[in-house]
Amino acid sequence: MFEPYRNTMKKILHGFALAAFSLTVSLPSSTLMAQDVDKIETKFDFLQLPMKPLDKSIKNYNSKVICDAEDKNKRLQAEYEAAKIKAEETYQKELREYDGLVKKAEQNLEKEKAEYPAKLKAANDAYMKEMELYEQKSVIQKLADRQLANEGKPYKNLPQEPYLQMPSKPYLHEVPLPKMHKVFNLEQLAGTYLKMEGYNIGSTNAAAITATLGELEVKEPEIAYKDMTGFKDGKSYSYRAYTGKVGYKRLITLKVETPTGVIYNEVPQVVSQEKFIQTNTEITSESGVRYWWDSQKERTIANLEQETVDKNMAAINEFLNSNYAFKKVTHETVVLIVKDKKQDYSDLGNAYLALVEGYNLLAEDYNKGAAKAKIAEAIAIYEKALLESDMENKKARINEEVTLAIYWNLIEAYVWHDDYANAKTLFTKFSTFDAPKKYKKAMETMNEFGKSQYERYKAFNAK
Repeated sequence: MFEPYRNTMKKILHGFALAAFSLTVSLPSSTLMAQDVDKIETKFDFLQLPMKPLDKSIKNYNSKVICDAEDKNKRLQAEYEAAKIKAEETYQKELREYDGLVKKAEQNLEKEKAEYPAKLKAANDAYMKEMELYEQKSVIQKLADRQLANEGKPYKNLPQEPYLQMPSKPYLHEVPLPKMHKVFNLEQLAGTYLKMEGYNIGSTNAAAITATLGELEVKEPEIAYKDMTGFKDGKSYSYRAYTGKVGYKRLITLKVETPTGVIYNEVPQVVSQEKFIQTNTEITSESGVRYWWDSQKERTIANLEQETVDKNMAAINEFLNSNYAFKKVTHETVVLIVKDKKQDYSDLGNAYLALVEGYNLLAEDYNKGAAKAKIAEAIAIYEKALLESDMENKKARINEEVTLAIYWNLIEAYVWHDDYANAKTLFTKFSTFDAPKKYKKAMETMNEFGKSQYERYKAFNAK
């Protein structure tokens, strides 16, 4: 809308602003705010046209939120129960094997007890024979054997007395409880965050809105450090200051489907951006950063489970309504009125009343029928008054200050009336005035807002 004369706008007088959403324009008092011109701040709602409008035949929508957390939890629970059954079966099998090993050990003990006297006698006999041979050695041989262990004398290797050698008793392996996924009230989420303003809930020729929740992803801490210099007792010393940050995100896919097919099916950029939890202060060691995260990890993740869903679903709702619906937006601006005991400005007072009444009707319907009718009344009055404009004559009824006030109100009125051609013409004419620099920024705000409104207007009316 305003691009053809973006450069000339830098010359335009004041900041009479179609301020961006919820932006109150503060007008300098040095030029416009003379004794006979007052500013009245006004706030009203309007229905913002969609940037990606649906077919105009579509009046209804239905919405739902999908999350496979319950299915995953069922699988985890089933796997947990199966693992417990398997552990019990393994335990019972090992118990049976254990009982068999115990019986076998008891049988071996009885056998060894029966054989023990014979083994003991054989060991004693062998020892006595070896001692007899040792005693037969000469004195020289015995002296030579002193270099050997036990001076070469034979050992009495008696068999170990039999005892019951019990096998290791099996134990039941404990199966750890699975970490379940958080389950959300999907119906409540859809009712809270998937509402298309300007549309009715229904199934006939409806847009189907679906949000699919992804899992919360939390990364390991990223640790960074800086080499620092500190001072103590008048001396400097070097140290490293560590900081940590933990990245996290939860992707939510938005799908917008009309009866003719899917028109959007992806994660909005505002949702896909990674966010971070960071240390508030410097930490003296890398292990200190890890302790910082370990000490709060469980609590933080539990909070993020709900927080990321609420915030990202709110972002999804904003994206949905900004692009496809008729979002109700609150707008703040300034309307200028002229008051003077010496001149009759009742016509401009009537224009003000019609203008404000029209602005307050902007939220009734996106076609702005009733609103445009009242705004048109104000436009007609302002246009007629401008025919009297005499900016060189300070005593004229429509002198410079009053003319500038009318321009202010009229340009905004043109935009809300969707009369962008006349808004452009008035801007171009206004650019010929010698404007103070302080107003240029306000006019840039006007330009950006007007441009965004015109882009939505074109997109909607091309559908």
